[in-house]
Amino acid sequence: MYHHNNQINPIFKNGSKDAAALLIHGFTATPDCLRPLANHLHSLGFTVAAPLLAGHGTTREHLAKTTWKDWYNSCQKVYLELLDQYNHVTIAGLSLGGVLALKLAQDYPQGVTALACLATPIFLNRWITTLLPVVVNSPLHYFYKYQKKADADVKDPNARKNYWSIQDMPLESIYSLTKLQHIVRQDLAKIITPSLLMHSRYDSTAPYESLNYISKHLSSKVTETVTLENSFHLITIDYEKDIVNEKVGDFFTRFL
Repeated sequence: MYHHNNQINPIFKNGSKDAAALLIHGFTATPDCLRPLANHLHSLGFTVAAPLLAGHGTTREHLAKTTWKDWYNSCQKVYLELLDQYNHVTIAGLSLGGVLALKLAQDYPQGVTALACLATPIFLNRWITTLLPVVVNSPLHYFYKYQKKADADVKDPNARKNYWSIQDMPLESIYSLTKLQHIVRQDLAKIITPSLLMHSRYDSTAPYESLNYISKHLSSKVTETVTLENSFHLITIDYEKDIVNEKVGDFFTRFL
């Protein structure tokens, strides 16, 4: 019922190679913010699938009814379909999508050819994690259910104008995201997939410290990090999106 809008629909493109790329969008966002990367990977021959995560592309009330398990099921389902059809399945995730990508690499260590974690928050800013449990687990949560979002964390004003997201973040859902981060942090050493980590130094949503934290704790033989200097959080649609496309495309192709 919500899928009349091209900015909300899942993306699927059939490729020419025996290789697929699962692209996972971020919290409150839609697959549209991965379109430039989807187009680039498709041009390299990958079959590309970017699902819409549960509760997303709808309203804040719908989103509030979902937890990280629902979001994980949304991308796991598509991942398993791709795994069934392709010898090589790569995964790229933006923001929350990067955390979900790490979880897939933990759960299917043999089943992911390469991984790209883009602006991935392995933890949130400390004040959020301190306050959230207090609000969510007390009577306060009756009065304070949503946090209004500031402007989209994008440096390029055109990209900011065209970015679709749910404007208010349900606190319950953010709390659920912190639970997912905790689970994924515990098991980073399980990940053996070749991994590319990209993050902007000026990201005010996902702490830049996440980059080194993730890279230090993976067990992958190949881990590469890239720091961007002219983007904010949404690096797949910001000024350096071409660098992101190129680096992810080269990295994924190298492991086919």
